[in-house]
Amino acid sequence: MPPPVPAISPRLRSRLRTLAKTQPKAVQRTYDTLLSLEGYSALSAAARKDIFSSIAFSANLWFQCLLDGTPPTAEVMDQTAAFARRRVHQNVPLRSLLRAFRLGARELWRTCTELAEADPALAHELLFDISPYLLDYFDAMAEHIAEAYLDEQHQQARWRGSLLQQLYDLVFHAPDDAARFRETVEALGLDATLPRIALAVDLDLRDHAPSVREDALDRFALSAARHFELKPDALVRAWHRERLVFWLPCVRGDSMTRNDQRVAEHAAALARAEPRVRSIGIGLMNEGARGWAASVEEALKAVDFAPRGSRADEGEENSNAGRVHRFSSIAIEESVRSSANVLRYLVSLAEQLATEADLLATLEAWFASGQRRRQTAETLGVHPNTLDYRLERIETLLGAKLTDAHWIARLDIALKLRGATQGAQSDGKKMEKKGRLGVKKAKSASPR
Repeated sequence: MPPPVPAISPRLRSRLRTLAKTQPKAVQRTYDTLLSLEGYSALSAAARKDIFSSIAFSANLWFQCLLDGTPPTAEVMDQTAAFARRRVHQNVPLRSLLRAFRLGARELWRTCTELAEADPALAHELLFDISPYLLDYFDAMAEHIAEAYLDEQHQQARWRGSLLQQLYDLVFHAPDDAARFRETVEALGLDATLPRIALAVDLDLRDHAPSVREDALDRFALSAARHFELKPDALVRAWHRERLVFWLPCVRGDSMTRNDQRVAEHAAALARAEPRVRSIGIGLMNEGARGWAASVEEALKAVDFAPRGSRADEGEENSNAGRVHRFSSIAIEESVRSSANVLRYLVSLAEQLATEADLLATLEAWFASGQRRRQTAETLGVHPNTLDYRLERIETLLGAKLTDAHWIARLDIALKLRGATQGAQSDGKKMEKKGRLGVKKAKSASPR
């Protein structure tokens, strides 16, 4: 509670009563200074009006306490706390709110010094009685509003966490409930009609105990928000299938391609800045609950499909090679996977070439060099005539034309699918071998 109010002389009371009626200058000076602080400068007109009213209320309250000789009532303290709670929802940082109180105290003391200059007989009373009270009063009020602010912030975090869990359940378990999805997204202060892109981030959290893992995810989310140039609340996140998932807002009016490229560039920067990032998958732009879920599945597939040690997408920095993977880069392969017959056909093309030595390696080098014969021959270390023979043999075996764009697309996908299949088989064998070694060690360690 604020400190006891000092008794004041009749002369000072008379001057303060007059000053209380003419103190809008101090209120205006405080308000003008506040608008340059973080959190205050971007407020809406309605919020700014609320700020001005709260400054005037605080100034009037201080004068009223001096004139009445009593501290603020419990009801008035509740009103002051309400101002602090509103600042939470107006996104005013606590440090800015506390500085606002310090600025208000300074302006009131400035007003008192002007009074002392006009009436030197009051200088002693203002300096030794009113000055200590002003400092103690505003210190107590600052503590009161900080407590109210933090309490509201805690309640907001719990409320937001509950909404995010509800949103997660809707996206992955009830995506057809469009009305509840829209209500939940809007309750979070977000635009439910804005398309979003999902990111699936594989983080190394092995050295974080479960009790502190949530704090680590919070810190990473703040870092991600900075890299994607978003406010933290605009970055919707969830923990799904052992990956940290973000839904990033797209730029309305931009194409899927431009949004995809923009997110990939920011994701590459995030991966470079955060050593805990093993890999990041990027889904396609989509909207609605079902669209959000589809984008997450695409992001997860982008990470899972990417061969181990592969290079990053074209256009990304080499220093980030192999850590950011876009579903757009494998969209055609994934569409092929959904059709068993088409998949078998394409895989059979690669298998047919595998029956003769060097043909698969030749075709892979030919694609890697952009279908340039001289560069392909140099890569393989063979004579151009040898390369021509091998390419002709590929055409003969498959009945293909390597100058035909349709055949080029088919064979390119076939090689990628074969590479992904071999990578998965290799990983499976490694896991199987590791399991056998573990069993062997356990047996050798067991007592005879």
